[in-house]
Amino acid sequence: MSSQELKIAGKDALNLIKELSSITSFKILQLLSKGNLDISSIARRMKLSEAHISGEISRLEDLHLIKVSYAPGKRGVRKICELAVRQISIILD
Repeated sequence: MSSQELKIAGKDALNLIKELSSITSFKILQLLSKGNLDISSIARRMKLSEAHISGEISRLEDLHLIKVSYAPGKRGVRKICELAVRQISIILD
């Protein structure tokens, strides 16, 4: 896990706030704070579909809150998610 801080302002800050207001996104970040997980594991723990979790993961990745890597799986490729930041600062200027 990375210990980076994300500093964000303007429109990006608004997008970040909107995404973090989603209970699903926030819970995903909480899960990833404990360790890396693949999409299937996140979906199973949250009792949600893999498609729904995949969409949330894409948005979190676009905001640079998580990093994604790929690893071989039983049936294809597993998408492994890792927390990219531990602290977020919103710049109001």
